[in-house]
Formats: sequence, C-alpha cells, structure tokens
Amino acid sequence: MKSGLARKSAPCTLIAASGIMKWGGVSAGNVRWLTNHSSGLATLLATTATAFSSNSLADPVLLNTQLRFNAGMTKVYSLLVDDFIIYDSRVAAALGWIVVKYCQDRKLTTVPAELAFPWAPAKEGRTVKWRKNRNPAKGTLLFPALTGAVQHAHWNLKASWILAEVLANAGGGAFTHAGPIAPLRRLEAALFMIGYDLPHNGTSNSQTNMPAEALTADMNECFTIANQKRFFYAIDQNGIRMGKGRRHSIAQINRLLTALWKAFGDQSFPLANSATKVRKDEVPYGIGAAYFEITERKGNPPDTSALAAALHEIGALSYTSQGPDNWSINIRQLTLTPDGTALDISALIQHEIGQNDLL
Repeated sequence: MKSGLARKSAPCTLIAASGIMKWGGVSAGNVRWLTNHSSGLATLLATTATAFSSNSLADPVLLNTQLRFNAGMTKVYSLLVDDFIIYDSRVAAALGWIVVKYCQDRKLTTVPAELAFPWAPAKEGRTVKWRKNRNPAKGTLLFPALTGAVQHAHWNLKASWILAEVLANAGGGAFTHAGPIAPLRRLEAALFMIGYDLPHNGTSNSQTNMPAEALTADMNECFTIANQKRFFYAIDQNGIRMGKGRRHSIAQINRLLTALWKAFGDQSFPLANSATKVRKDEVPYGIGAAYFEITERKGNPPDTSALAAALHEIGALSYTSQGPDNWSINIRQLTLTPDGTALDISALIQHEIGQNDLL
C-alpha cells in the first residue's frame, strides 16, 4: 500500500486497498468505490492520511462533506497513519463499555462529551434471532449514533489519541511489552473481542429512534454503475434488503438469474431497464426485461440498476465496461438446483451472512 502511494501507482494502490477490504470482510460497497476512483486513488489516500497525521480536527480534508470514511476506510488508514486505531462498530462498542464503567466509578450520571464515542449496530439481518449488542448505553449513560463520514473520521482520531495516551501511561503489561505486534494493534484486538457482543443490559439496540442517517448503518453503501447513484443494501436470510423498504427475495433473485442464464448462458447481456421502454417491449432482452417478466410485469424495471450492482458486489454477476452488453452470469459463484434446470444464489447469500457475522 505505502509503496503504491509513494509511486502514485493507481493499479498498485487499488489492488492493495481492495485487498484490505477483502481481508476485513468489508468489500461490499468499498471495492466499487475504490475502483470508481482508481485514477486518483493514490493521491486521495495520501492526502487524507496526511490530514490525519496532522492531528487537527480542523483540517479541511477532514471537514469535507465528500470525505469517504467508514468501517472499510478506517482499516486502510490504520495502515497508512501511525498510531491510528481501526474504529468500527466493535471498537466503538468496547470504548463505550469502558466509558460506562468509568462513569459508574466516578458516580457520573451522563457521559462527558469528550468520551461520547458514537456507536453503530452490527451488520446482520433484521430477522436474526439474537442480535449482537453494540450499544454501550446503560441507564442515563447514553452515546450518540455514528451517522456520517466526518463524524466517524473525527472520532477515529480522538479514539487514537486517547488510546495512545493510555498505552504511554500504562507502564509494563500485556499490551506494552516488546514483541512483533505493535502495542496499539494488541489493544485494538482486545477491543474487537470486547465489543463483538456487549452484555444485553436492557438498553435498546434498535435503530427505531436513531437519526435518519443512521438507519442504514447496518447496510452496505453502493453505487449504480451507469449513473453512480448512491444506495444501500443488506444481505439477510431472505435475500437482499434495499433502502426505503424494498426487498428482493432469494426466490425472486433465483428466477431472475435463471431467466438470464437460460437466455444467454455464459454470454453477455444488457441492463436495458428503461421504465417506459421495458413496459412497451421496446428494449432488447436483458436484466430489465427479465426482471419485469419474472415479477409478472409488476416490478419496476429501473430498480434493477441497484439490484444488478448489489449482485455484482457479491459475485453473482460480472460486469465489463466494454460494449453495450456489459453483464454476464458468474456461474462459478452460483449453484445449480438438483434437477439442473435453475440457478440458486442461496449458498452465496449464506457466505455473505457468514462474513458479516464476523464483524
């Protein structure tokens, strides 16, 4: 990564950053963004890393509303910036849990503003039987929701400062003794474990009363390919859940993929999802027409822009920018039904759920 930045090599930087996302289980949404910004990625990452290294919350880069910062990017910058903690929902939960104990010891009834680490829910399906608790609140000791990139970046820096001071004043101990792993990384690993699932102490882990910006905190940010329109999606046992209440069930996705597979095999096909032209049968058969067909002409063809992007993210569809027919079935990632007549995405969905469960 650092080598790619030093040489301002777009390919090397993209490969390294994408590898970090894969290692961290946060490829969804992030790899597409990295790819879309690959030409200037080395400069962008270097500039932002320099801003973090300045240790100034007033740095214009860290105040820019276009700043890209989330559970994936914190992992990238943790390798580019000295003494920079990975601040994801697990670490946020653990820090809040520690602050609650501090407040209880000091008989404080509210969390000091300087220690109000924002929290975020775990990424898991809404139908899961036992939700992991990442909300450290207890009684009147409350913490704000993690709602945006600038807030996330600022608290990542604040957390890094605090933990660096903790280690500097810790004396001897398990986190500070000499070894191949840096003290901050050891402490970070402990926070991952503590914050994975906090005790369920009666406080709500629900997103019902969270700000609107936080309602997608358990979802993956993604962008449609043609128009780069931002949307959110999440994988759960029932299929793909989109923002604004839309959902695509496993059965529906299987019907769509099977229709395309039967029509094209391993050949490419278009998106072709104009709302009016699909309904008038004025477009070549592709994702839009297949979706309209399998929903008995009730589905909204433009919805497939987001669905196709999500299916591409998880590996069910392949995409190339060459030619008008950009899409194809990634048959290696899918399963055939026992009778060999249809495709099944269930195994891929389960794999994605398993990845999220580790976070």
